[in-house]
Amino acid sequence: MDRSKWRKRLTNIYFLSFLIPVVVMLGIIVGRGIYPFGNNSFMHCDMYHQYVPFLSEFWRKLHDGENLIFSWNTGLGSDFTAVYGYYLASPLNWLCYFFPENLLIEFMTYQIVLKIGLCGLSFSWYLSKHFRTKHPIIIGFAMMYALSGFVAAYSWNHMWMDSIWLAPLILLGLEELVREGRCRLYCIALTASIFTNYYMSIMICIFLVLYFFLQLFTQGLSLRGKGRAVRQFAVYSLLAGGMAAGLLVPVISSMHMTEFRDVSFPRQLKFYFNALEMIARQSVAIPPEIGLDHWPNIYCGAFVFFLVPLYLLHGRIPLKQRIGKLLLAAFLLLSFSTNILNFIWHGFNYPDSLPARQSYLYIFLILTMCFEAVYRIEQIKVRYLLIASVIACGVLAACGILVTTDGFTVDAAAFTWAFLAAAVLCLCWYLRVHKGGKWIVAAGVLLLIGESTLNMYETGVNAVQRGYYTEKKENYQALLEETASQTGFFRYESFCSMTKNDGTLAGYPSVSLFSSTTNSHIAEYYDDLGMAGSKVSYYTSGITPLTGALLGVRYTFSEEELDDRLYRFVAQNGKMYLYEDRYTLPVGFVTDKELAKDMEEEIKGAGANPIKTQNNLAASLYDGADLFEFLTQGETKEDGSLFFQVEEPGHYYIYMSGDPGDSLVLEENGETKDYGSVEKDSIIDIGSREVGSRFTFTPQKDRTVRMWLYRINETVLAGVVDILGEQPLRVTDFQDGYLLGDVTVEKAGHLILAIPYEPGWSIYVDGSEISYEQHAGAMISLPLAVGEHEIEMRYERSGFAEGIMLSLISLVIFAQLAYRQRKN
Repeated sequence: MDRSKWRKRLTNIYFLSFLIPVVVMLGIIVGRGIYPFGNNSFMHCDMYHQYVPFLSEFWRKLHDGENLIFSWNTGLGSDFTAVYGYYLASPLNWLCYFFPENLLIEFMTYQIVLKIGLCGLSFSWYLSKHFRTKHPIIIGFAMMYALSGFVAAYSWNHMWMDSIWLAPLILLGLEELVREGRCRLYCIALTASIFTNYYMSIMICIFLVLYFFLQLFTQGLSLRGKGRAVRQFAVYSLLAGGMAAGLLVPVISSMHMTEFRDVSFPRQLKFYFNALEMIARQSVAIPPEIGLDHWPNIYCGAFVFFLVPLYLLHGRIPLKQRIGKLLLAAFLLLSFSTNILNFIWHGFNYPDSLPARQSYLYIFLILTMCFEAVYRIEQIKVRYLLIASVIACGVLAACGILVTTDGFTVDAAAFTWAFLAAAVLCLCWYLRVHKGGKWIVAAGVLLLIGESTLNMYETGVNAVQRGYYTEKKENYQALLEETASQTGFFRYESFCSMTKNDGTLAGYPSVSLFSSTTNSHIAEYYDDLGMAGSKVSYYTSGITPLTGALLGVRYTFSEEELDDRLYRFVAQNGKMYLYEDRYTLPVGFVTDKELAKDMEEEIKGAGANPIKTQNNLAASLYDGADLFEFLTQGETKEDGSLFFQVEEPGHYYIYMSGDPGDSLVLEENGETKDYGSVEKDSIIDIGSREVGSRFTFTPQKDRTVRMWLYRINETVLAGVVDILGEQPLRVTDFQDGYLLGDVTVEKAGHLILAIPYEPGWSIYVDGSEISYEQHAGAMISLPLAVGEHEIEMRYERSGFAEGIMLSLISLVIFAQLAYRQRKN
């Protein structure tokens, strides 16, 4: 075959390796009725709760010309560089600028489809370059990589997908570095991966060290060649990190405010499951695991059960290579099932669900082993085919007999047996008539396409209703127009939120955040005051008028009518209402030093009952009076429900001790309301009640809880708010990363700001920069003397200038080395 035909055939392989996964994904999208082919959407899990909201905030920043360093809409206001670096750093996301806001969901959806196609393209590129072949079976293996079990489970993690399609290029570049001393592909591809998602690149870097030593000792290099490879590997790996430092350094700086900064290495070795249970996860149509059960998503073809033994038996493949890859694959399997290795692979932290995030690297390794077995199939002895077949059948039979986990179903076993048998028959048929086997190769490719398509259809692309999501966002934005004329800085709370990131979704200063970049000090502050705080979120489940006021909340969204004792109706759009809170505080207020100290002590010294914490806080401010009046403890009935009867009108709250499970049902006057999954040990706002009101709370059937009924004292509430608001900060101007205001101080004290303490803030009082402190371990506080003061706040991401400088230096060094290498 002449060179032009060879290039054309190779180009067709690349093109089809990209196109076929894209067409398959589009077909599944059509079948699922995903917009514009129906009313559904591919917003699975965190894509629904995080990625679309953060992309919406990014879109607004691009269109409004706001900076990318800070956002008032992410929680109480936080560093946006960290959000960008973790969720949005892919250059493709900048193209959202050219899309209307109402199509951002589709922009992300079809970007994922594109990246899945790139996975097929990059893996086919790797196979063709590594094995120096243009064999059409590459297309089938590219499909298996592009539609693997990892991709089926996690493709909605759009920011991870860049690392998945870049991984084959990085590893190809590493092989070129070891064999030939060519380093450009390795360095550029690794830089791109680190920049687009530093988190997944942690796993790539760990794998690169292991894969480098595998290559170093299996390529037959001289001692001098090994020394050169080690030197180049170290230099170009450091340069890749250096060139990505412009984003990496400020992101690492901001991560010091998260709970991920605390590394607590496991003290005991634990195993989650055995090897056979993991191997069974390579079966077809295994349900994906995205929870906390540690199962890896490693499906990449039923042929694995046959081709891996065949690879290990193949006498023409160097023994050192077979042993090395077997040991590496075994180590990866061990990593999935061992707590210490699991901890290390995930950046010295356990993953909060979405387990075994490094499993795509295992899939890459297994597929390259299987491809080599197929590529060299004509060189193997027939008896090894029989032995590999017996091993495959034995392993699958053992899985069927011994594996009892829920995921390994009868359907999964049946699909796997069927596709394994078909793959073995195709290979045997090919060996029998290999000289004229074009149609057999085509059948084999179609078999792999069909199997990977079936697995993706059964286990991936979960759809949700699109209309509910977009309608809710439209209601938010319509009601926000009602407050557009309001001056000053204030926040909104939502009693009808879809996500903990509704503020970034709809574009308003919120009081909730769900992000891996969450400021852990704020999460602890929320927890102290009876709201919800965790490793990756803080949100206002259990908010009260006092805690809302302390957070600077002025308006509340709701899909139910609210008590006019506490809220004033403003407007309605669709099913959503907007209310103005009657008891509010500005984003900053001045208290005397002793009072500020008392408040801090009450918050940080929180006991088990946050209602009592708020009572103590109110008492320290307002003549020792309780904000919440205790009335009664719930009377437990035989069915586990708790009965209450109200003797006085008012606005009531329940404090619940214990975990009610996935359901907490309020029954009153024959009507029921299910609160769903309620945080354990939490405050529940049950609204206005009149004299004689009788109701019961029923937790999940197998759960036991205790409840106490409280009524809020509006006189005390008004008094507390008045005292704290006597010396308010009047905000005259604000934008992302900037706030300007003035305050009149009649009694020297501390200005307490409902703004998270983060080291990026520079604060100026009357033009002079001053140092600031932490209030209650979470908020900003600064001392002020008597008089009129202008307060100016500017946010700059620490480490940004240093990171840019390091990137430029690394880029210059890389360019010089690349030029010298090319010249030589």
